[in-house]
Amino acid sequence: YYDKVDLDITNKEWAKKLSFTECNLWFFPYCDNKHYIMICVNIKAERFEVLDSLRHKDFEKYYKPMAVRVIQYAINYMKTQFADKTVRWERFTWFNLEKVTQPDQISCGMYIIRWMRHWEGKYNSALTKDWKRIDLINEERECLMLDIILDEENLERERIMKEATKYCNMKNKKKDLKERR
Repeated sequence: YYDKVDLDITNKEWAKKLSFTECNLWFFPYCDNKHYIMICVNIKAERFEVLDSLRHKDFEKYYKPMAVRVIQYAINYMKTQFADKTVRWERFTWFNLEKVTQPDQISCGMYIIRWMRHWEGKYNSALTKDWKRIDLINEERECLMLDIILDEENLERERIMKEATKYCNMKNKKKDLKERR
């Protein structure tokens, strides 16, 4: 997919101020066959890190070739747009996180979001604290959904709130009817 993606962000104001070497971690979520993994370029540790919540055993055969393509695209892009030439890509090693396994087949996107919040280039307890429990993953999913819906920048916020209010009122009316019977 990456050869078809236009990532020209150089005319964005925030990108003009970006210093490549000031950013230690560059995250690249990648979806393959409805499963998300995270590819992280860790500048400080000089590593390419693959974070996979299903821990596919055949990393070398299945994920590494795809990750190499993503990384190569990212490196080429960073070199042309931002890169301080002091980064020595040839010294980078590969790291595949093997300590995290999601408890179901649908929460990989939530793990990606959590990793983007908490990954510091090493395993830490914030990444897995109670994340074997589906109810806690679903709670995080609900909080994320509410953050998006209720954000003041959401152009659909008012419409969604009106629809939600109508839905709740309708649900309460049905509940009242059942209780009267």
